[in-house]
Amino acid sequence: MFLEIKEGTTRILIPEPPTKSVFYNPKMELCRDIDIASVAAFVSALPSQDLTYIDALAGTGVRGVRMAKEVGVSVAINDRSNHAYECINKNILLNAVEERAKAYNADANVLLLQHKYDLVDLDPFGSPVPFLDAACKSVKKLLLVTATDTAPLCGAHTGGLRKYAAKPLNTEYHKEMATRILLGRVTRDLCKYDQAVQPLLSYSKSHFIRLIARVTKGAKKADACMNRLGFIAHCFACGNRVSSHDMQGIGTKCELCGAKIRLAGPLYLDPIKENRFCEQVHKELAIREQGKKKEALKLVATSMNELDIPFYYEHHAICKALKVQPSTIATLIDALRSTGFSASRTHFSDTAFKTDARLEEIKAVLKEL
Repeated sequence: MFLEIKEGTTRILIPEPPTKSVFYNPKMELCRDIDIASVAAFVSALPSQDLTYIDALAGTGVRGVRMAKEVGVSVAINDRSNHAYECINKNILLNAVEERAKAYNADANVLLLQHKYDLVDLDPFGSPVPFLDAACKSVKKLLLVTATDTAPLCGAHTGGLRKYAAKPLNTEYHKEMATRILLGRVTRDLCKYDQAVQPLLSYSKSHFIRLIARVTKGAKKADACMNRLGFIAHCFACGNRVSSHDMQGIGTKCELCGAKIRLAGPLYLDPIKENRFCEQVHKELAIREQGKKKEALKLVATSMNELDIPFYYEHHAICKALKVQPSTIATLIDALRSTGFSASRTHFSDTAFKTDARLEEIKAVLKEL
């Protein structure tokens, strides 16, 4: 039995009751809405090209069918489950996109190694690592990656070093650390094949991390990408944190309190989004019919205006340590800016902020509010 639902302007059949063999996650509708706008923004800059897109781990095929119907790219929609393959075909027919979409019933790695696609999308259940190498060999222009194994990426559980070849730390800015560690892994995997990554929009929401990145060919570009990796040094005694592209430039003790510091990385330290691209995505979202439109617009707008600093500060945590009453985030940001610092909100947390002020300078401003 199937239940018909609607996402964007696309009708989708999903199993009723839900089954493990035909996966559909309604909580990812926000992600799919942003994906549609992002791919539309990307392909609009290449109007003369007939771009190919693969949803390599498709489940019901909702994302791929939406790409074919709402964006108009040529789509391959794959799932190795026989039941999922049947469901994908039903959804292709339901939306009359047979000319633009084709279903596959294959192992994702095999399919990616056999064919090259302009746009490669990995949305696995858990970690994307088992599919990253094949995706990096297959992709030509745009790579989209989801990770839902946030615990090892954030440092809450073991496995970050084993899966992502990077050491995470369980800090209050763990969502950003997880995003940058994932980006670091993608950077290294692409560089193996002389491909360079340029993050266009990277974000974390509830249980997942999503990366949308341009891919370009060239050994020199790949080398330049590797120089964007580095480390974050964090002091768990006082909360001080610094970043550096060179591990040797970081001492062993906190410069504020003298306690031993701990290192996270290697991770991606450069900007994790491109403001011009985010502006185009925001415009696409504004004109489209989407179920999570309001939330998507807010997330993209906040990301677009976010400072390119590789960590953030939790407002309430600092106020608690100082034993002062928290002001509003807006008041604090205005105070930091009036003191000569840059400051912004962050999409990673509604109660956090980013600033180029050091921790002792932030505390001094908070004491004056």
